[in-house]
Amino acid sequence: MGNNDHYVALECKDLQASAMSIDFTGNYVLLAGRRCIAVKNLQDKSTNVLKVQRQSKYEVGVAEWNPTAYNKHMCVISSNERIELLHWRNESLTVSHSLRAHTRVVTDINWHRTNPHVLATCSTDTFIHMWDIRDSRRPILSLSAVAEASQVRWNRISEHTIASAHEGDIKIWDDRYQSLPVQYVAAHVGKIYGLDWNPYLENQIASCSHDSTVKFFDSRNPRKPDFVLNTNAAVWRARYTPFGNGLVTVVVPQIRRGENNLLLWNISNKAAPMHTFEGHKDVVLEFAWRPSKANSKHLELITWSKDQRLLVWKISPLLQKMCGHEPEIISNFDERNLVMEGHICKKAARFQPLQQEFSLLNVHIPNLEIKNMNVNSRIVNVTAKVNSFTVNLQVNFPSDYPYGTPPDFQISTGSILDAIVESKLLQTLVHLAQQRVSKNRTCLEPCLRQMVSTLEQLSKDRDNVKLYKRLYGEQGSPMTSYNDAYIPFPRTSGAKFCSVNTLVCFGRPIITRRIGSKSESVGTPRDLSALEGILAKRSTDQMTVSAYYFQKQKQKSRSKHALARASKAIVHIYDGSNLFLINRQLAEEYILEGDVATICKHNAAAAAVVGRGDLVQAWTLTELVLAQKQIDKDGLWASHPCGDYLIESLIQHYALQSDLQMAAMLCCIYRKGQQISLQESQKSAQSPMFSGSPYHTIPPADIVQDGWGFPAIAKHIRSTSLDNLKMEESVIKPKLPKIPYVALYEYYKIAYAETLHRWRFLYNSAEVMKYMAIPVQIQKGIEFLPDCDRCHKITRHSLCDKCKRFPFHCVICNMAVKGLANACIVCGHGGHTKHLQEWFAIMNECPKCGCNCLLETADLLNLT
Repeated sequence: MGNNDHYVALECKDLQASAMSIDFTGNYVLLAGRRCIAVKNLQDKSTNVLKVQRQSKYEVGVAEWNPTAYNKHMCVISSNERIELLHWRNESLTVSHSLRAHTRVVTDINWHRTNPHVLATCSTDTFIHMWDIRDSRRPILSLSAVAEASQVRWNRISEHTIASAHEGDIKIWDDRYQSLPVQYVAAHVGKIYGLDWNPYLENQIASCSHDSTVKFFDSRNPRKPDFVLNTNAAVWRARYTPFGNGLVTVVVPQIRRGENNLLLWNISNKAAPMHTFEGHKDVVLEFAWRPSKANSKHLELITWSKDQRLLVWKISPLLQKMCGHEPEIISNFDERNLVMEGHICKKAARFQPLQQEFSLLNVHIPNLEIKNMNVNSRIVNVTAKVNSFTVNLQVNFPSDYPYGTPPDFQISTGSILDAIVESKLLQTLVHLAQQRVSKNRTCLEPCLRQMVSTLEQLSKDRDNVKLYKRLYGEQGSPMTSYNDAYIPFPRTSGAKFCSVNTLVCFGRPIITRRIGSKSESVGTPRDLSALEGILAKRSTDQMTVSAYYFQKQKQKSRSKHALARASKAIVHIYDGSNLFLINRQLAEEYILEGDVATICKHNAAAAAVVGRGDLVQAWTLTELVLAQKQIDKDGLWASHPCGDYLIESLIQHYALQSDLQMAAMLCCIYRKGQQISLQESQKSAQSPMFSGSPYHTIPPADIVQDGWGFPAIAKHIRSTSLDNLKMEESVIKPKLPKIPYVALYEYYKIAYAETLHRWRFLYNSAEVMKYMAIPVQIQKGIEFLPDCDRCHKITRHSLCDKCKRFPFHCVICNMAVKGLANACIVCGHGGHTKHLQEWFAIMNECPKCGCNCLLETADLLNLT
């Protein structure tokens, strides 16, 4: 719908202004461009305008008057990387001084809402500077972000909160914690063009973007937007109205040529805009709200367009009411009346939302009839009828509704529903109402619609249960619950090996017995449906799974305590050490350190102590085989039947006998013998292989991963010998003899090492793992890499690689962390574990940045 209730306050083609701002009083409008700066008095209906020439090759990016009464004469403009401070006194505009700190183009400026001396600026150099205009030499605070900043906005209620936009993300800062933002919002997929804080709700912020959406976030929980307003074009600016739930948007000038209108929305009804402001002949560059005058029901919107026309739009009471505002309630009083008669205004403000909600309520909700709505008594009575359910609901609204206090729901007499449905229905309504009023939103219509939807779902679930019973069981049959062949019968007995040499057994109590004759099967049925045929022959009473095994004890001679003690199921734990060949004493006595002969003799003596003569013979035989292999210089012993083949046969024999302990130990000693033989071959390879002239010696061998080989002779060696020329072409790489069944041997070692670990023989387990031929994979996970506070280098070690200082310092005691440490995976701060435990025992926030480390970490890891 169009709105033409406006007038042209100024039309000046030679201004070519690109920025506009309105002063604190609402009487003066500043228009700034590359050529000049103009000031227009809105009280003067003539075309007179004050112009101040400005010589610069850069356009003005942003202009903003100081919003406080103390410094209402001050205004700032940005031009490239410079910020100019202007003074407006006695109908004269002068340049006071400049602020210089940014190294790139300044993209936005915003005055603090309550402190008249503080100004925030942002730039494409990724910095956000805060200035005190009383000392313009340097910023009082600088916030560093990774990406360039396009917008910066102070919170209108909280004096320490400021938001900045970086491409499609929003960062919310607290000027008391300068290191990191307190919240990070991944808001849009396109670039953000505008930010605005809600003037009434401290934690609600709106952002508009190139992705054609306006999103509203709660800064306390910004994981997802509270709601989204979708448009058909990229949004250049989106700002709250100073009344009701209104929002004004304008499209991006560079993209939508010909789209010259502003849209007025009611954020409670996001389907379509309430009004369209039509009047400009070119795209709108800037708009702002003029402070309202006393005893005036009309508010005014000031817009500046590329057509070089300044328009003033009057917002009628009808438009204000469409945005959820009753202008007649707050009219006819000024700020002094608001202070002196605060109780009257507060009462009117509380009364207004309920009256408005009743007037806008949709009374044509399906399956719902509204019986009574009384604004004076603040009561609503409705009746909902859904299939077999009938609900008479009374809603009582407290005086503080909807500002944090939900209404009270009561189900009146005459309702047809059971206690379970009533409890679920009330719980759903209370939860929804609490969510709405926590954001100061009305909740009557959403709750009524949710009540009808909940009743429909509960009725549908009840019908599905009835259909299931009709298809899978007859009503009144005692075995209806067992009519399912796909449900396995509960396990009543079993046995399982747990840990090492431990057998756990469980079964039914002794006094239980099967109902039935001896001719019937004693085994447990496969599924629950098997009980129907058995129990139907024995009893007409409704039977349970317990009754399948237990009979009623009617013998009065036995005491209740004796019966209870005999009827308890018992879990038996047995020591199964005698069932296995693996021996705990041998595991503790066996060694793997030293030479092969020492190891074999020690382990043979340990086996003799426990009475294992077969193991004594095996260790003695292994000593003889590996000793012969060490003195074998030509490598022929490895292929001898009594060489490696004998060791492999021993390993296979004990593996087939399930003696995992001996098989794993032989694998380790076999591996050790291979390593010793390799070292001997390396020593022999380093001695000269030819005698005679020293010019025909062979260089030392290089050990490589697959074996060893001779390096090629460099081509620049000057020699007349043909032997050196041939050596470059042929490189000898004899291969190590590979151990067969490597993967199987590795399994024996890992299994035995795990057994040792379960027995708490940690040192012995580590010794076995040293003989692994396949390296153990390093576990991957979160890695904290501290930055050295002195040289700013990232290090993975306890000491900085460059300055040799401890890089990680505790945020509690500010001392270097040398022992056990913890860190938050959200903000990265940490320190001594003991200090952090003492801190978080009484506090919830991070001592460095205010991050709620415990809750944020639990939420990130899905621990809540």
